[in-house]
Parts: sequence; C-alpha cells; structure tokens
Amino acid sequence: MKIKQIVLVAFLLVSTGSFAQDLNSEGRDPAYVDVIVKRSQKIIDQLGIDDSKEATLARVILCNRYFELNDIYEVRDAKVKLANETLEGEAKEAAKKAAEDEKDAALYRSHFAFTNSLAIHLNAEQVSGVKDGMTYGVLGVTYKATCEMIPSLTAEEKMQIYAWLVEARELAIDAESANKKHAVFGKYKGRINNYLAKRGYNLTKEREEWYKRIEEAKKKE
Repeated sequence: MKIKQIVLVAFLLVSTGSFAQDLNSEGRDPAYVDVIVKRSQKIIDQLGIDDSKEATLARVILCNRYFELNDIYEVRDAKVKLANETLEGEAKEAAKKAAEDEKDAALYRSHFAFTNSLAIHLNAEQVSGVKDGMTYGVLGVTYKATCEMIPSLTAEEKMQIYAWLVEARELAIDAESANKKHAVFGKYKGRINNYLAKRGYNLTKEREEWYKRIEEAKKKE
C-alpha cells in the first residue's frame, strides 16, 4: 500500500472514531436506546440496501449520531443551567454564550465525520436518504411543492432553490428537536420566497392558482 493510501485510511479511522461499529449505548436509558434504534432502523429500511451487513453498520452509525447529538446538547443545557443558577448580569450572559459557542464547535467538528462514516457503507444517494430521513423529507416535499406552485420556474431558479434546501438540510440534521429542524427549513423557505419575489413572482397569486389546479385535478379523479 502506498504512503498516501495509508495516510488516507488512517485519517478515515480517526475521523470516524465516534461512529465505530459498536452501538454507543452504555450508560443510556434502555427505553431511549430502543426509541433511537427503531427510529434509525426505519430510516435505513427506506434506502433499499442490498447488503444486510452494510445496512446494520449504517444503522449503528446513525444511532451513534443521535446519541452524540443528544450528548452535545445535554452538555450545553447543563452549562446554561449552571450559569442561570450561579451567575448574574453580563457574567451569566457571557457564560451562556460560551456554552452555545462550544456546542456549535462540537457540532461542526462531528458533522462531516458522520457523513464520511456513512459514505464508507452507503452510496451518495443513500447518504442523502439518511439525511432526508433525519429531517422528515422536508427538502423533497418543499422542492416539489415550489415547482408545482410555480410551473414557470427557470432551470437556474430551480437549481438555486434546491441548493438552499440542501444547505438547510445540512443544518437541520444537527438540530436538537423536530421543531428546531422545521425552524431551519422555515428560515430558508423565507429566503426562497424573498428570492422569488425579487425575480418578479407574485407568490400570493401563484399560490392561489396552484390551489385552483389542485381542486380541478380532484374533480377529475
């Protein structure tokens, strides 16, 4: 094996260390672990993975990501709680901001390791499917609805809308709750609406016409 290949393998082993093949369930509430395993299995089942071994490994990686996210946010919450209970004024706010900054740094450090770990066992489409599963398929639903609402969208506009939704999904997979995940997409939907309005689209009118088309289609069924 060439030196560059050895270095690459070593890098992958280090960068994916937190997503090892063993389920990181030690010391966790068994009921919580069961919920996470079932949630992850449901996502993996939708990917059409032929190799059962690879599917199992992907599920473990996904479970461990959920555990890691929970740990990161629990550490943040504990530090914020301590600041609220022991500090006042500017010192309290500074401590709370530091806790948020540390949380963001931890998320950033681990974000790409998660994707890299999945990519060892899944193809690009399947990795994307995992992200969609973690974010309730909002990307696909929003993109499809936007294209159907405004049939005259250009290829350039569709590309920009899709790119923003992919960016939103990358942020949403690290969010701490379903509400926070939807909030991320909500922010990007606002950006998309502003973008379309600036390009001359009357979104209120486009939406009304879309609803009419939907009703007409129902009548024909």
